[in-house]
Amino acid sequence: MGLLTKQEILSQDDLKKEELYIPEWEASVLISELSADARDEFEQFMVEERDRIRPKQRQPVKGQGKKQDKPQVNKKEYAHIRAALAAYTLVDEKGERLFSTQDIMELGKKSGMALDRIFDVANKLNKIYGQEREDVEKNSETPQGDLPDGE
Repeated sequence: MGLLTKQEILSQDDLKKEELYIPEWEASVLISELSADARDEFEQFMVEERDRIRPKQRQPVKGQGKKQDKPQVNKKEYAHIRAALAAYTLVDEKGERLFSTQDIMELGKKSGMALDRIFDVANKLNKIYGQEREDVEKNSETPQGDLPDGE
């Protein structure tokens, strides 16, 4: 097999798609792999969202010296993550996005189970969050017989 030309590369339909049945909605959706540009846009959105939510560094109280070096960590740094990934990866039959970034907050009001299903498939197609979620779930499912004595 020879090397691809510029035109051959650009003409490839290389974004994988997966249809997923959502029981909560009693219908199917189509989830797409992100293009490089869409992935960059998604990651930028998440950084901006994190920075919007993350508290600013604490300011010093009068007479107590310098401000702290480290900002306080907010557990909601990944707020809207399921809705955001769904908005970026749900597409129609032509591969066009169904939702814009302006729809993310509204989409986030939909069933958490439905968005979890979409998130899992979108993450599998795009490998955005690696194995972190699966590892956490596996580690939390310790069979009773595997517990050390006394626990």
